[in-house]
Amino acid sequence: MRTEILKLKEIDRMPNESLDDNESIDSLIRDYDELLSSIKLPLSYEEGKVLVSLFPEEAFYDLQWDLLKLVESLYGKITNDKYHSLIQECPSKEWREALLARYNNTR
Repeated sequence: MRTEILKLKEIDRMPNESLDDNESIDSLIRDYDELLSSIKLPLSYEEGKVLVSLFPEEAFYDLQWDLLKLVESLYGKITNDKYHSLIQECPSKEWREALLARYNNTR
């Protein structure tokens, strides 16, 4: 597994952004952004499992969209059953439903 993915796994799940966030959140945003943007495709299924586990409950400074694009890059690269199973592992109901709706629209 790539170093960037392992570092994201260490940082763990994205928190929700909040109006109460202070300047200390900037470092976390920068870490997620740099790591996500440095990931080159294609991903392995195992890497996708790590990435899907990082979704915030709702939103984290639009970085959840970068995460979504990376996870969606696995569509067509793994079986539909494995991709559907991957979606079900998303800890966020909102993002799991978004991934599922987008998956259903492409089929």
